[in-house]
Amino acid sequence: MNIRNIFLTLLGCLTFINVFAQGENDNWYFGNKAAVNFSGSTATALNDSQMTAIEACGTASDANGNLLFYTNSQTIWNRQHQVMQNGTGIFGNDSSQQLIIVKNPANPKQYFVFVTATGDSALSTNNRISYSIVDMSIGPIVNGQPLGGVLPNFKNVAVTDNLGNNFGTEAITAIAGAVNNIYWLLIPSGNNLYSYKIDGSGFSNGNPVISSLNFPGNLVTGKYYSIKASAKLNNPNYSNLICISQWGERNAATGNADVRDINRVVSFNSSTGVINNFYSLNINSIMSYLPEFNQNGSVLFLGNRSIYAIDLLNSATGNVNFLQIYNDPQANPYISIQRNKNGNIYINQSGSNFLGVINNPNNYGSNITVTMNAVNLNAGSNTYGLPQLIPLNESSPETYYPCIDSLTLTYEPNLNFNYEVGNKIITKTKYALGPRHNITMKAGNIVNLLPGTEMQVGANYHAYIAPCREKNSDLESKNLSQTGMILDLDKIERSKNLTSDNVTISPNPASDFINIDSGKEKIISWELFDVSGRSVLKGNSSQVNVQSLPKANYILKINTVNKQVSKKVTVK
Repeated sequence: MNIRNIFLTLLGCLTFINVFAQGENDNWYFGNKAAVNFSGSTATALNDSQMTAIEACGTASDANGNLLFYTNSQTIWNRQHQVMQNGTGIFGNDSSQQLIIVKNPANPKQYFVFVTATGDSALSTNNRISYSIVDMSIGPIVNGQPLGGVLPNFKNVAVTDNLGNNFGTEAITAIAGAVNNIYWLLIPSGNNLYSYKIDGSGFSNGNPVISSLNFPGNLVTGKYYSIKASAKLNNPNYSNLICISQWGERNAATGNADVRDINRVVSFNSSTGVINNFYSLNINSIMSYLPEFNQNGSVLFLGNRSIYAIDLLNSATGNVNFLQIYNDPQANPYISIQRNKNGNIYINQSGSNFLGVINNPNNYGSNITVTMNAVNLNAGSNTYGLPQLIPLNESSPETYYPCIDSLTLTYEPNLNFNYEVGNKIITKTKYALGPRHNITMKAGNIVNLLPGTEMQVGANYHAYIAPCREKNSDLESKNLSQTGMILDLDKIERSKNLTSDNVTISPNPASDFINIDSGKEKIISWELFDVSGRSVLKGNSSQVNVQSLPKANYILKINTVNKQVSKKVTVK
């Protein structure tokens, strides 16, 4: 999206207008001095990071997409890429899997930074879930704006359960509540989900809402597990799906799984903060335990050595739909899968200078593929983590407007309504909002209030620029009571031959064409890389034309319905 404009021309008496650019998640800082910006139509690598983050990391930007700070859970850097005032000595462990940043509803200049403990160390003062508050109204002044600082009285504050106990978990996330300026901090521990409300009264530390997870086994210190949540769903019975995933124990000598990975998907109500019983799915695996939902919550992706797509929308008890969309031929683990602000899903491989991406994540089927060298990180490289999104309030499903391209309004027929369109919204002639109106407008490119628009004292109006979420009516009508579903990927993984033996290429070496024989496997796509990792050819047929290529060695990566295989080829 290249156009990001809002034009406001108002007549009459205006009480207040809040314009949200929704740029809080425009930037990711992660890994070994790696960073990416998502404000444009394509991801752009940044070269200014001063951070090395082994796993957990987080980034905060303002509503206009300007960087505020980033952290590896032990140190916080400001927008000048200097250590923030009082930003050292944060209690997060460098091998913790997750952290989460949440805006403070009581103060728009403040952010909660929640960090976690590592599962392989005993619970202690500096190895527990805790939070610090970053205040952007303090700190040194640069270009007329403070650089921010960590409040001394709100640094490394322990997060406690209802009995005053600390947590020793690597798993934490947060979602927006059912109404504006309310968030839920979600922590799985034992066999419960602890949901903490964050609102205008502050953080409800020590007073969580507790739900049973019905997880097969306790989530305790010494176990490695994570949690991810879907975006808000258009479903009358629950607001979000959440997935809790536990890494199975590995054999120290072989690295193989002796205990299977466990993934549990359940439904969550952001009005009450509780898990309800409308949706549940258990997925057992030995190859995949790192979860992420697509933009509309219809597909769950699980990744590590393999990457699977699970069809949440059309699965039912006894018939859970899934696809293996990637298998690393060299068995290198993919440690994070993370959705960005635009709904694109990225994959990082430790040591790589590229981010991978899942193609077509919102359309379950054979068109879902993986491109591992999608975003060049330049001098930066991946380690084992990507930043979770800062939760933002979204349009209410109950007042959802279809995603048409453009909309022109001459009067307002609704008292409370959220408009969402793909391109632009225009108001003209006698468009007026009175004291009882509560209207939100979300457009992909432009909100244009022409002369004649009037807003009276007491009118509540919000406008912001963001991609339009297509309403998926199927999500409202299906899966309202799909419970007790089980998918045993571990049995499939043990029995299925995931090697490349049944995919052959010839001739090799070749001077004109390379033929791919995939047997009964359907070829989805292929990509040819030179020795530096640069993509030189792409296609989806069973033949690769190499006549125009220099004589050299290349790597041909072939995606079939069930796997990805790599072949070394020589052009002579």
